[in-house]
Amino acid sequence: MWIAEFARRAGVKQTTIRHYLREGLLSPRTGLAGGSRPYLEFTESDLRLVSAIQAGQALGLSLQEIGVLIGERRSGSGQARMLKALTAQRDKLRSRALELQAMLSFLDRKIEWLEAGAKGPPPPHATTPGVKR
Repeated sequence: MWIAEFARRAGVKQTTIRHYLREGLLSPRTGLAGGSRPYLEFTESDLRLVSAIQAGQALGLSLQEIGVLIGERRSGSGQARMLKALTAQRDKLRSRALELQAMLSFLDRKIEWLEAGAKGPPPPHATTPGVKR
């Protein structure tokens, strides 16, 4: 399938597919259908790869990190690297979740203080271990 159909089936814009191509995340075959200008021919495997790229992005991985994982997967050594990358990302997300929970707690206290007429000292700012101000 060509890029327009591929993008439609993948549920993304053609510009996204072109971006993935520039980043080296996709490597479809090229054909000469329609003349001397090569056309990109995408497969079902490429569709699964776009889905994996989107999953990685949803987990907060950069396209560069995803590209490294794809490269290692293609070379056959990807499982150990993927485990390491996903474990590190999980740890980052857990840390971020603690930061967000501290912010939410502060907001709840601040809202309660304001709803009570802002009497007395305002609640102290949230602090999270390891977070610089």
